[in-house]
Amino acid sequence: MPPPTLNLPALRVLNLPLSDYSRVSKLQSILFNLHLLYKSTQGTSKAIPQPPPYLITSSFHPIYTFGRREAARTPPDSVLNLLSSNKAAIAYTPRGGQVTFHGPGQVVAYPIIDLKRHELSPRCYVRVIEKAIIRVLETFRIEAFTTEEAGVWVKDNRKIASIGVNLRRWVSSHGVALNVDTDLEWFQKIVACGLDGVEMWSMRKELETRLEQGRESRALVEAIGMTYGKVFRKKVTEEVVSEIAKGIGCKLTYPIGADEVEKLGEEYGLSGEDGVEWLKYWDASGLYYRVNGDNIEMEGEERVPDDLTKTDIKDTEDKEDDTNPDEEGAGGVVKSRD
Repeated sequence: MPPPTLNLPALRVLNLPLSDYSRVSKLQSILFNLHLLYKSTQGTSKAIPQPPPYLITSSFHPIYTFGRREAARTPPDSVLNLLSSNKAAIAYTPRGGQVTFHGPGQVVAYPIIDLKRHELSPRCYVRVIEKAIIRVLETFRIEAFTTEEAGVWVKDNRKIASIGVNLRRWVSSHGVALNVDTDLEWFQKIVACGLDGVEMWSMRKELETRLEQGRESRALVEAIGMTYGKVFRKKVTEEVVSEIAKGIGCKLTYPIGADEVEKLGEEYGLSGEDGVEWLKYWDASGLYYRVNGDNIEMEGEERVPDDLTKTDIKDTEDKEDDTNPDEEGAGGVVKSRD
């Protein structure tokens, strides 16, 4: 955790309702690239003021997201079928980690901060986010812990929160997804986070399990289901914001609106394109379109075989140097599983 003597500005918090992933991705990209613009213009006549730390919270319409190291892999047919029937979107993102699901019932938090300003190493930053989520769960009497894999877990090898972070020049994007009352059936279509044998879990499932075992009050479980979980998720979101702010050393938080972020984009010429690629169409023949910004590319039936070896994947990964977040233009992906 950063030293309490750091004089950090208030954490600007953009709290969005259930949203399309593309909308949140664009807003995140504007703030992320604003930090990078500040770094690249220092010492020049075009220097801009240092941006404050930001945090975006939201939940998404159903979408499967893949980490940058999975860019060459075609999603499994079980996921592509959902795309073709317009039940879920698919996107390739620049974050670390492997495939995961985002949807209603989650609380997603994306800090956009300069780790150097907060005196955090990449590894410490991930631990700060994990500990923040553990403290949130403790508030609701859920015991959670970490393992050698990134994320937050409860007993019986059940994962309740996933973390996938992207760093460039020490600036963070993406973050953590906490399952509150998520429909866990969505995770059955994938090997979530690339971890075989791991069961994805939620706060609601954990509390219901405790209720069945006579270890939890019915009132708390019923509270989760109030107004389809909206009241409870709002409370969880507030706790997530508070704990992340403490973890990164910000004593104060300050709410902002999406219009403020969009104005920053207009002022500094930031489009909000952050390298996310979308699969827009798929049919039984295996044809689909990847869309990245204004570029549309159709891909054919030839796919990466399902039995692609780990060695092959590593060979691809090693072509990029993403180990030094200080290096200009380096990807800087924190190598954690989402």
